Amino acid sequence: MHSSFTSSIVPQLLNDKDAATWLGICPRSLWGLRVSGEIPYVKIKRSIRYDINDLKAYVERNKRRRESE
Repeated sequence: MHSSFTSSIVPQLLNDKDAATWLGICPRSLWGLRVSGEIPYVKIKRSIRYDINDLKAYVERNKRRRESE
């Protein structure tokens, strides 16, 4: 099957376990970030998925330059 979509326009959606692993946190911590609104998610029927670009943006927003921050 040939698809006209390229990986640059199709979001990479990760499940809870893979998203938590990518962030280096436990799934429960990821759940907390989701319910607090810090990390957006996609709900497809009963499944929760995370766009890898949203995870990258979260990391960028939370980078610290000095220990005192």
